[in-house]
Amino acid sequence: MSISKRLSLAATLLIFTGCSLSSDPYSDDYFADDFAMETLQSETTDLKPAEENIEEKTPEQPRKKTNNKAKSSYSSKTQIVSEVSKKVAALDTKLQQIQENISKNSELFQELEKSSADNARHYYEYVAQIYARLQKGTTPGNPELTEMWKQASALLTGSDKDMTETAKLSSETIRLKNELDSFLNTITETFSIPGAMEIDHENLKTLEDRANQTVVLLNRLSSEISAQIARQQQYFSAESQNINMLSNDIQKGSMTPSRLQTSIAIPANRSSLLPVATYLPEANLSGRRPLMVIRFNKKNVAYEQSLYKAVKAALDKRPRTSFEIVAVSPKNTKSGEIEAIKNAEAIRTSLISMGLPENRIYLSKSDNASIQTTEVHLYLK
Repeated sequence: MSISKRLSLAATLLIFTGCSLSSDPYSDDYFADDFAMETLQSETTDLKPAEENIEEKTPEQPRKKTNNKAKSSYSSKTQIVSEVSKKVAALDTKLQQIQENISKNSELFQELEKSSADNARHYYEYVAQIYARLQKGTTPGNPELTEMWKQASALLTGSDKDMTETAKLSSETIRLKNELDSFLNTITETFSIPGAMEIDHENLKTLEDRANQTVVLLNRLSSEISAQIARQQQYFSAESQNINMLSNDIQKGSMTPSRLQTSIAIPANRSSLLPVATYLPEANLSGRRPLMVIRFNKKNVAYEQSLYKAVKAALDKRPRTSFEIVAVSPKNTKSGEIEAIKNAEAIRTSLISMGLPENRIYLSKSDNASIQTTEVHLYLK
């Protein structure tokens, strides 16, 4: 090969070799430095040094903050806590406390209900044995029957204690009702507080739904307690008279024919079958204006809320006042009189369940030729 061709080939190789040697190292060093810088920056951030120094050394930091804004502002992981958020958290804790109290009251009511049923069952077992022995005739003052009578009397006293505890439980449900009403009002007011996030309002709606469901459960418990109190009162009132007459029969060793006829069959669920006493004093209504009139002109009359408001307003003005419940029936209708008295007894039970003492409630009756259906009038005593 000629010298000129060799020099030309060498020059060409040097050109290509020179480009490769000059560009590749430059490229590798550039990206290596850039990667090292990014790695160092990441490591320093994880170690949480002074944030001010990082922001000064890394001018790209504002871009990263901009990327954070792309996340949902309603995420539960947000660090923004508004005043309404704090309010919602407090309301949630409050509702949990109310629900726990209702659960405890429900469990206590079930225990009292079982205790009352057990007492009644054992009571009627003793009474049935006494009746059976007296029906055949026995010795006056028979000690075996006397002992049975003592056991029955103790069970009846236990039922009275259960009734007292159930009445206290009824008062507690009234308190919880008022607490729930106040809770729902607070939720309504919280909706209008400025500075809330949308997630706060969503949480408030959830709390409102839970509270309304709790109201339904509490109302059901309250109704069951009221019904139980009514049964206990009828049972205790009737059997208190019966146990005293039974004591006299034991002392004689026999029963009178009229007593014998009424005591042959004693149903196990007698507490639910006891007739309402129809003897009530006649009310003196001259010159008196009723605090409330409840007309029973349909099958189910919703009077509880109106009754509570009327009684509360009266007690706010006169805390120690008493009330008279008057059973008003159409004139010359015996069935209407019985029905009116039953309704009056139901009103009395409702007042007791609201926490009003029994000794401040009076029952009486009246009739009215101008009415077609039974009524119950409530007067201040």
